[in-house]
This record gives sequence, structure tokens and C-alpha cells, in this order.
Amino acid sequence: MGSLFTSFGVGVQGIHSSQSGLNTTSHNLANTKTPGYTRQQNINADMPYQTYKVTGKHTSQIGMGTRVDTIRQIRDQFLDKEYRLEFSRQSFYDKLVETENEIEDVFGEMEGVEFRYALNEIWAQIETLSTDPGSIVYRKLFIAGAEAFIDKANDVYRELTNYQTGLNEEIYKNVDKINKIGEEIAKYNSVITEMEASGTQNANDYRDIRNSLMDELSGLTYYYYQEDVDGKMQIYIDGAPLVIEGKSYHMHCEELSEDTGMYKVVWSDNGFGDVYDLDTAYSNKDRTDTGSLYGILTARGKKFANYTDLPVTPKEPQETDYRDEDGVFDQDAFDEAYEAYELEYAQFEKDVKIYNNTTGNSILTKIEAQFDRFVHDMVTMINDVLCPNIEFEADGITGTDINGKDITLEDGTYKILDVVNSPTGTDDDLTIGEEMFRRRTTDRYQVIILDAPLYRKDADGNDLLDEDGNPVPATLEYTDSEGNTKYKLFVYNEEEEDDIFSQYTIRNLEMNDKVLANYSLLPVKVNPLAGGTGAYAQDMFTDLIANWQKETIALDPNTLTVYSYDRYYEEMIEGLGTQGMIWNGMLERQTGLTDEVEAKRQQISGVSTDEELVYLLQYQHAFNAASRYINAIDEMLQNLIERLA
Repeated sequence: MGSLFTSFGVGVQGIHSSQSGLNTTSHNLANTKTPGYTRQQNINADMPYQTYKVTGKHTSQIGMGTRVDTIRQIRDQFLDKEYRLEFSRQSFYDKLVETENEIEDVFGEMEGVEFRYALNEIWAQIETLSTDPGSIVYRKLFIAGAEAFIDKANDVYRELTNYQTGLNEEIYKNVDKINKIGEEIAKYNSVITEMEASGTQNANDYRDIRNSLMDELSGLTYYYYQEDVDGKMQIYIDGAPLVIEGKSYHMHCEELSEDTGMYKVVWSDNGFGDVYDLDTAYSNKDRTDTGSLYGILTARGKKFANYTDLPVTPKEPQETDYRDEDGVFDQDAFDEAYEAYELEYAQFEKDVKIYNNTTGNSILTKIEAQFDRFVHDMVTMINDVLCPNIEFEADGITGTDINGKDITLEDGTYKILDVVNSPTGTDDDLTIGEEMFRRRTTDRYQVIILDAPLYRKDADGNDLLDEDGNPVPATLEYTDSEGNTKYKLFVYNEEEEDDIFSQYTIRNLEMNDKVLANYSLLPVKVNPLAGGTGAYAQDMFTDLIANWQKETIALDPNTLTVYSYDRYYEEMIEGLGTQGMIWNGMLERQTGLTDEVEAKRQQISGVSTDEELVYLLQYQHAFNAASRYINAIDEMLQNLIERLA
């Protein structure tokens, strides 16, 4: 059996355990308000038993008291993971909502004037001018309204693109934060491993700091993590390592292109490339709708978008278009056209998929493309009414440009100015072909000087005749400086998808400086070749107003719905607001989920002063009991020694 001296050891162990409990409880109370602190708890275990008798049936042992096995953190790893996921999503949608609000500000108030005002003003001036095209005042007001519209459109688009590039600074700051947090976590990995190497203590306070860093990191980017047997935290972002044991890896910003100056985020030193896939739409299922950094990159997009980024639904051939005047249906021509349509539609579906993963996935690029489509279609519609084009089959046409350089048109179908039906200016030369809006570096027409006239052809290749039986000209007759009769062929310079300088896109639009300098060049009179005798082209204004109200323009390639110009703009702004409401709802939901999970974490990990005070009393009583136990053993020993003496 054990001795009294053994009993002394039991009491001492009791005092040590109680004292450790008092220290832990006091530590908890002292850190009640410390952010990120996790409640700690003593786990006691039996001391090794002393065996004093072994028989065939049983073993007799004496307990040696208790010891503090470990001081653990009261923390739920599953709640930590859930919190970091929900907080990461909250940060992602917070950035989308912030961007949507910025876009609404751009369209709603630009120096106190809404864009809608400039839009309504130009159409009000068209209606006014239609009542009296001969009025110089009305023509000036129309041109001034058109100029204000273009200036306003440029202001809006510039604000959008400036905001895009302005996000570079925020991207850089987020990347820098992630790098610094990775370095700190790697540092604490080493500290924790070193302190816990002996197996006698847990580096709980350092673990709290590391957990707080990981919480902060989840707001910046979502990541996968695991703790190894040595207590080191391994962190991966989409499979690429950020922290491995005591080493952290870094990311940095690179320009996507020289044209935009926008940043992308790439890994610097772990052998991986881009940190985020910017060519795939974010997904709740794949957990890619996470992190403020990816939220910024998603909202910003990869480019300055324009109307060419919106796939256009190909027009399906109609049987009525393949019946002649006698009602005979051309089946072969229809089948050929429909086969071409099916190929175009298959490509359209591929383009829509790409659009949904890129331009349509970013609120900024989406609204830029939609806004540019609106401006593009509107200005080209006005230009096409003022300077109407027709199709013309070229076959071995050779001439010179206005500088005398030889030009030959390759065989094919071209758009040319309709020199007969095009309205003219009110100047002495009755100028035709002057558009209202022009491309900065590309003229509307390439003018080819010919020695002989060209005439329009019908479907069978014969000269097209007017009501008097005369061939309809495709060229404009004029007399050059030497008194020679020459002919001008106005060949339209087509827009090319890969050449922004050929496009009527906002970034490349301006007013026609010739019309600005001389209002008489504005085409408002009937062409003499069409029978005009000084009359004004009322039909032209009728066409403008009718086209304004006609539903022809699609807002999104994912829907077949088309709108008039006025309604298109309203739908665009309403769609922006609807998207903002959806994201606001997601943000509110994520904020609620994050708060709910955090409340659960605090119930487990947070310090309750009332609870800790109860533990404090318990450990105090245990300490007193161990002390009294030792005193009793001491008195017994003293009595025994005195009697034996």
C-alpha cells in the first residue's frame, strides 16, 4: 500500500492541477473582449498508477493523483470551415453590389444631368425639325442635340472604363494583403511547431492569431486548408499552394493587355500561372462566387466591351422571301439559305456560351456592351437614313481615288450610297453622303472616280429601270476642275469585328466636323434624281421617327425579345437595377448566414464571464481542498514521528 509520502504527492498534484485551472480561467477572463480569442480549457488525466500487488485474479494499484494533460482550445473545425465559406461569399457579393451601385451613379447622375435627358433631347429635336426642315434654327438645334448626345455617351462610357481601370488599385491592395497574410501564417506555423515540439504545451494564443489571419484571408479569397500532424497549416487556392509549412508563396499583378491596362493576378513563385480563371462564369455550386478579390475581377471583366461582344441572333430565312411575283417557290435557294442559317446559328450558340462566361459574367463589361450596342445601332440608323446604302455587284471596276491613285474593286457584293434616293444638303452643290456621326479615323465612303457611269442591276443582272424606262444610276455625275465629266462611286467602308477603328463604337465616335462647320450640308432635301424640285425630305423624318419606335434591337443574346430604342434603354437600366436587387438579396442572405455561423462559433469558442467565474470558484475550492488534504497528511506524519520518538 502507499505511504504517507505518496499521499503528499497526490495532494501536490491536486494543487498543481487546480492552480493551472485557475490560471487558464483567469486567462479566459482577461481575454473576454480580445478579437479572435478562443476559450481554453484544462484537460486533466490520471497520473501513472503504482502497482503494489499482482495475483492471478487481479492487480492492486494505488492512484498517484491527477495531472494537466493539455490545455485545449474549445473550437469547432466544421464551424470554422462553414464560417470562412459564408464570409468569403459575403465578401464576393459585397463587391458586386458595390460595382452595381457605381454603375447606377454613372447613368443616373453625371454632373447633375441624367443620360436619359440627352437621349430624349435628340429625338425631340428630330420631331421639331420635321415640322420645318427649312429652318436654320431647327437644324442647328438638331445638330446641337446630336452633339450633346454623343458627348454624353462618351462621358458615360469613359466613366465606366475609368472605374474599371480604377479597380486596379483595389486589386493590387488585395493581392498585397493576401501575400502578407500568407507570410504571417507561415511564420506562425513555424512558431507553433517549435513551441509544441516537446509535447508539453499547446501554442493556443498563437493558434488564435493564425485562425484570425485565416478568417481575414477567407474574406479576400476562398481556399482549401488542412493541418498536418505537426500543427502546420497547409493552404491552397484552387489547387495552388499559398502556404506550405513554414513557407509562403506569392502572387502579383500583371497587365491583361496594353490597350486596357487592367490587371490579372498570377502566381510568382510556385510554378502555377493565373490565380483565377477569368474565362469561366462564377458558380455557387463550384464555390467560385467567393472572395473580394475574385469579386472585383468578376465585376470588372477583362476588357473594355463594345457592341461586337454581343452575339446577334441570325435571321431565319422565310419562305415568302423565296417566292417570285407569280408565287413560285424556289426550293433550292431556300434550302441553301436555310443550311447557311443553321451553320450560323450553331456558331451563334457557341458565341453565346463564350459571352455568358466572359462579357456577360461581368456587370461592367455587360453594361458597356449593351450601352455601346444601343449607341451604335442608334447612330448607324440615323446615318443610314441620311445616307442610305444599297447593295451593288462589282465586276472588274477600275478607277482612281480623290488623290488620283488607281483603285480596282475585287469581284463581289458591296454597299454603296444610293445616289438617287439619298437626301441632299441645302448648299449650292446639293451635297449627298454627309453622315451625322462619323468614325474618327474612317470615312463613311471610299469615293472612286470613274470615267463612265455605272447603273444598278436587277436580280437577273439587267439594268434596273425607273418609271420613265431609264437606267437607274449607281454613280453621281459631276464635272471635274478641267471640265471633264466624271462619275463618283461611293463605296461604304464596312465595319470590321477585329478593327475598332472601323466601327461605330462609342470610343471611336464623333460628330461630322463638316456638318458642324456648315449646317447646310445636313441632308434634308429631296434628291433631284428622285424627282425633287427643292422640296424637303419629309419621308426621311417619317422614317427616322418610325425607326425610333420600331422594335428591332435585342438587349441580350440569351433572349429573343427585341425593343425600340427608347424601350431598350429603359430595359437596360431596369435590368441593371434588377441585377442589383438580386445581388443585394444574396448579400443580405450571406451576411445573415455569416452572422449565424459566427454566433454558433461564439457559443462554443467565446468566453462567458459568468461561466468562467463558476469555473474559477470550482478551481478555488479544489485548490483549498488539496491544501487541506496536504495539511491532514502533514499532521498525521507529525503525530506518527512524535509517537515513535
